[in-house]
Amino acid sequence: MLRKVSLAVLLPLCMLTLYLVLVIGEYLFENEQVRVELAQRQSALIKQQLFRMQNVVQSAESSQDVDRIEQEVSLAGLDSNTMVYILVDAESRIRFANHTVWRDSNAIQVIDGFDAVRHQAVVQAFLPQILVNFERLTIQAYYPVLPKYSGTIDLIYLESDLAPLALEASSKLQQRFIRIWGIGGLLLIGFTLMLYFLIIRPLQILSQAAKHVGTPAFSASIPWSLAEVLSLQSSLQQAHQRLERTVKQLNDSELRWLFAVESSRNGIWDWDIRTGEVFLSDRWKEMIGYAPDELAGVFQTWETRLHPDDRHSVLDGLQEYVSGKSKEFESVHRLLHRDGHYVWVLDRGMLVDWDPQGRPTRMIGIHVNVSESAKNHAAIAELVDQSVAGRKMLPDIFMARLSQFLIEGNSGGQWGALFLVEIDTLGLVATLSSHELERLMTQVIARLTSYFTENVIITQLESGAFVLLAKDLAMDVAVAARRSLAIASELRQVIARPFHYGNHHFELSSNVGICLLDSIETLDPALVMYRAELAVLNAKQTDQAGCAFYHSEMDLHQSRDKQLLRELLATLKTEGLTLMFQPVMNGNSELVSAEVLIRWYRADGEYIPPAELVALAEQGGVIAELDLWVAKQVCLFIQQSAHQGRWLPILTLNISTFSFGQGSLSIHLLRSLRSMGLLPINWVLNSARRHY
Repeated sequence: MLRKVSLAVLLPLCMLTLYLVLVIGEYLFENEQVRVELAQRQSALIKQQLFRMQNVVQSAESSQDVDRIEQEVSLAGLDSNTMVYILVDAESRIRFANHTVWRDSNAIQVIDGFDAVRHQAVVQAFLPQILVNFERLTIQAYYPVLPKYSGTIDLIYLESDLAPLALEASSKLQQRFIRIWGIGGLLLIGFTLMLYFLIIRPLQILSQAAKHVGTPAFSASIPWSLAEVLSLQSSLQQAHQRLERTVKQLNDSELRWLFAVESSRNGIWDWDIRTGEVFLSDRWKEMIGYAPDELAGVFQTWETRLHPDDRHSVLDGLQEYVSGKSKEFESVHRLLHRDGHYVWVLDRGMLVDWDPQGRPTRMIGIHVNVSESAKNHAAIAELVDQSVAGRKMLPDIFMARLSQFLIEGNSGGQWGALFLVEIDTLGLVATLSSHELERLMTQVIARLTSYFTENVIITQLESGAFVLLAKDLAMDVAVAARRSLAIASELRQVIARPFHYGNHHFELSSNVGICLLDSIETLDPALVMYRAELAVLNAKQTDQAGCAFYHSEMDLHQSRDKQLLRELLATLKTEGLTLMFQPVMNGNSELVSAEVLIRWYRADGEYIPPAELVALAEQGGVIAELDLWVAKQVCLFIQQSAHQGRWLPILTLNISTFSFGQGSLSIHLLRSLRSMGLLPINWVLNSARRHY
């Protein structure tokens, strides 16, 4: 609705609203301040009055001059704002009052605002209390008096009316603000008129002129205004002049474009994505045997003439480009001719327009007839084969290329690098069939081959594993390492972009192992692949961020792991491991149970930490044997203790989660328990393997 409101109405309305809000807010604030100041001033006067009355009462009681108290109360009652003025004793009985009818009455019964509890609190603390009630516009004062003897006056109570004073102050404030409103209103009207003639009216003239920019009816004459508005007028006149020149150039370009299209003999199409309307040039229609006025300009005219074998792949490629999943649309496919046969065309298209939300709205392209000779047919067949397989290379061919690169090296002395990429396919196996998984991997390698240059050779080793050979990275090893790391990061980012396969949506993660290749050193291809495998194993560790370089320490670590695994297998057969029992106590320092822990001391005395031992057994595939060995040793210990008459607490074992995945573990464990006569027995199996 605000889009249709004129600035001549909206601006004064906003200014008036803002002015009223400020003035009313100031009035309410000052009115509240006046009431607060009035209450403070009256409270101070009442306090002085009651202080004087306190002295009078104490003096009169000392001299037993009751008439003096009567006179003082009568004088205080002459104040028209004083509603209640009484002197009460400890039982709240009124001894003196500004109204005679209240005397000898109980103050609680005759005075509405009197509070006996507050009376006692003030007397006991001997501290006066003056209360302001802004809702009732009254002031209540409790002022203690030190009694001379029992039954005499101990409190002065006063209640004063603020309403007349507040009404008078509010009336003066209103009169002052009425004068301010009047003067401010006149200034506001004058300021609004100035804005209208300086800004609003010139903008109205420019708005009307903007509707005719580029036409002979354009006129933007403003006699005088602000510098910014005059600058806008000048810019609008310049835009009018540029638009006139642009229209002329556009007309000339259209004539040249029509001539170029007719000369190239290529078909032109222009697709309005929102409406489905398509402009088809005369040459486009001629390619499939139709006259200029024989085909409807709709998307279905092209879609229904696609060859059935090409239809799915072409439409998928178009959808991927329109949705932004691919960077270009180029397709070689067949279209149905009017005579019933199919013709091969090369179709290229490009998005040229988007709506404010970024959605594509227009796409233009060309059709080139490529089926006129046997040579073109052969080229088309090659293009179709490449569209399926990409630049995928068989592993043996890749190894031959790698061997050639390692033997011949690089005459320029530049470093290369071998990248081994492993994709996590664990979640894909449960979702896709083997055929679908292979098709998805084909999409992965197609994306990689389209992303990287010819300087990078790519092949698929197996499902989810790819290897890349990058040549001519740099002559300096540090620069080559940085570029290799950049390529590895790009690899992971390219693979991480979503894949769409059928109704599935996949986001893949990968790890990359890097092996730098010196042009001087000649290595065996199998050794290079082995080093890349070590690097990718290291890349899977949490502190490597998915990328790792090969270094010589990996060979030493791998050799140590193999040696330790062989020793572990031998130790299990010779029972060379050690068991320890860690007591578990309750809050009363009583033994509840004992946790069985395993320790390994090698023959040379080296101690293998439990975490390294468990990881080694899991990676070597012998964790179930290790868990079963521990269980058997515990069973033997329990059996021996029973024969010797020793009491044992509950013993708990730590079983690896990998062992639970093997059904044979529970069978062998129960068999051992039965053979030793230990069933039934309470066993606690703890899957937290890190507690070894």
